[in-house]
Amino acid sequence: MSALLEVRDLSVLYRGRGRRKDKLALDDVSVSLSAGQTLGLVGESGSGKSTLGNCVLGLVQPAKGTIAFHGRDITGASGRERLALSTQIQAVFQDPYSSFNPHRTIEQTVGETLATLSLPPSEQRARVVAMLERVGLDRSALAKFPAQFSGGQRQRISIARALLPEPRLVVCDESVSALDLSVQAQVLNLLLELQRERGVAYLFITHDLAVVRHMSTRIAVLEHGHLVEEGEASAVTEQPTQPYTRKLITASLSSDADLQQVRRATRKAMARLSTDTASRHASVGDELLLALEQQAVTEVVAQPTPRATALAHALLNAPENTADLDRLIELRAAILELAPRTSADTTPTAVLTLVEEARAKLCRALSADGQAEEFLGRYRDLATAIEAGNRERARTLVGSLDGPRDSAAEQNGDHAAVQRSQV
Repeated sequence: MSALLEVRDLSVLYRGRGRRKDKLALDDVSVSLSAGQTLGLVGESGSGKSTLGNCVLGLVQPAKGTIAFHGRDITGASGRERLALSTQIQAVFQDPYSSFNPHRTIEQTVGETLATLSLPPSEQRARVVAMLERVGLDRSALAKFPAQFSGGQRQRISIARALLPEPRLVVCDESVSALDLSVQAQVLNLLLELQRERGVAYLFITHDLAVVRHMSTRIAVLEHGHLVEEGEASAVTEQPTQPYTRKLITASLSSDADLQQVRRATRKAMARLSTDTASRHASVGDELLLALEQQAVTEVVAQPTPRATALAHALLNAPENTADLDRLIELRAAILELAPRTSADTTPTAVLTLVEEARAKLCRALSADGQAEEFLGRYRDLATAIEAGNRERARTLVGSLDGPRDSAAEQNGDHAAVQRSQV
């Protein structure tokens, strides 16, 4: 598939004023985006992601490199050429209110993107009304002004304005970061629905990896103007290769109250390692393993689109013999691989050794007690709960892996939880 947008060796230098030094905002960055897909640009403030988006929109002129749109070099496009491109390339910004003229009605604001098409007023109004209805607003919005709408409604109007001329590319620059989480989810889902309907491509810029994973086909990670990692969205978010990407994943989940609670429990368990006696060493290992398993499940369910990929792979790759001890250990080890923060790669060696000893001991007990089949059933239920985004049920199930299977459903008040589901 040929690229709709091709950015090659792009560099941007912001000249300092007075005592301020020059800043290299982008340094030889190359990315591409195919039609109908989404490229997520992720990074902290100052990483250069918005600068790249502004270059695509023609708001910033690069020092070197090229930007090609549908095979045409638009790097140095003139104002007239950019105006012609406005029906093909649009934008949705973080604060829709600041991008609206407060003295113009919604009909005037949304309809301005059709100005270059010279449509009859009746046809233009009909198209504006149809687009507003598509984003969840009715024709009564036409005569109103931006200040008369909530933040979520204004963002819907921004989306309507951007998609009205049926562009091939929309640059979404932090387009949901200022919205409440519930409104944010609605706007993100609306963007995905419109993409499926219209085949539009998104250059989706954000600092939040959890959000961009929900939206993106591919993800590019920027740090201080450098491209540090790029790949399929699932690969970058589930198996990041760079420490900076893992840091972003951790930061994107830091505001969740449940996460803070389970992380504190893990830290307390780790703190006991330095004070426990030899006689308590095993019990501390058990406590630490259970705390990490709770954390892993909570971390993955906190994602906008939870995936039990690690559990599914373990089920597919493990031997058929359910009583096999190595199989039980492998299945249980996959739980900590659900989240980068609890994976073996990011766990200190001393802690990992203790956790592995505890895991092996608990799995031996399951096998000796003839509970392997029951464990497998709970494990499948856990994978199903994660995929459904049911945090309470998932946490209950992972906490009952070593007990009678029915207790998981009874504690959660949901007897349907014990129905086995294949991953």
